[in-house]
Amino acid sequence: MKRKKPVQVMDFRGTYKGGGGPDKTILNSAAQHDKTRVNVLVVYLRDPEDKDYSIDSWAKSLGIRYVDVHDRRLVDITCLTMLLKLIDRHGIELIHSHDDKTLLYGWILKILRPEVRIMYTCHLHSDYSRKDFDSFRRYLAFVVRKKIQIFLMKQYRKPVLSVSGFTKKILVEDGLCESDVHVLHNGIDTDWWQRKNGKPVLRNELNFSDHALIVGTVARIDQKHKDLPTFYRVAATVIRKLPDVRFVIVGDGHGKLIDEAKKMVSDLGLKDIVFFTGHRTDLLNIYSSFDIFLMTSRTEGLPNTVLEAMAMEVPVVSTRVAGVPEIIENGTTGILCDIGDVFSLSEGVLLFLEKEDERKKMAFNARKIIGDCFNFKKRVTFLEDYYEFLKK
Repeated sequence: MKRKKPVQVMDFRGTYKGGGGPDKTILNSAAQHDKTRVNVLVVYLRDPEDKDYSIDSWAKSLGIRYVDVHDRRLVDITCLTMLLKLIDRHGIELIHSHDDKTLLYGWILKILRPEVRIMYTCHLHSDYSRKDFDSFRRYLAFVVRKKIQIFLMKQYRKPVLSVSGFTKKILVEDGLCESDVHVLHNGIDTDWWQRKNGKPVLRNELNFSDHALIVGTVARIDQKHKDLPTFYRVAATVIRKLPDVRFVIVGDGHGKLIDEAKKMVSDLGLKDIVFFTGHRTDLLNIYSSFDIFLMTSRTEGLPNTVLEAMAMEVPVVSTRVAGVPEIIENGTTGILCDIGDVFSLSEGVLLFLEKEDERKKMAFNARKIIGDCFNFKKRVTFLEDYYEFLKK
């Protein structure tokens, strides 16, 4: 039986520039919620120095209730004061946090407004060891950060939501009770994510030849987490056999990261092979331009980009990272390889490049599994049930 009065929810997030997978989930959920059950106010923490921020225009295009608040430091008292005013003004009953900063702020806001419930969705909880860091100091900072994350999650209403079974496993290993974590896989709107809805624009934009095949990825420029050096080495391996193939990275990064990435590509002699488009919002066109999607990440939650590529009938070659094996059945709906395994990743890419029938078969299977198992509307309905449960 539905509540007569909808639950007043603050969906709470901080991000950079145009956002990523969690932002797609949050903004599209707000647009699709049954407003007789849930009334969502999307609130974003915004770095005032971020001149390329575009979440606000994205939210406006979806017609959702949206506010962003400037956040200037680790704990910004002015920001917290503004958030308290929003809670009071909109009668917020439940705060749903999605990242480290809103995990911290949600807890502080709960202390200041004890009647408000707080819940958390964990989109990523990295599983690194000492060997992954170039200094003990960096490793120690990582360990301390994780302990703080777990402490804060324990202050939230249970269960904490996790976007993959792998992420749940790491959360439990780091100190949460297994019964206190529930897996809610990401989902996407397969009516929207269809190849026919996009236009393959990249070939013309980048002046590729008509017969060139495109291997692409959509990722934040992050050499460590996304392991882009492995992406470059795969490109170098593939073009030795098929010189007409081109590789495209769609995404941006903080500070000088994209300049550093371009320099590395140039130093490897791949300047005319690997191309960077920067941040793009026309992702339907981007995926429609790709012949193959390649992901080389070392850490993920349950990447929306893989879901999107599969829904767009782009065959995927990916590292066997985090929740990706929960999406892809190796050899049936995509190809999975070990992290950093340039040889296997290259062989997977070459298989799809050289065998069009294999590309088409894998693309068909991938599209079907996304429609059957990662339906966004089902995810939205679950959240509505969960909000009502937590409000009791």
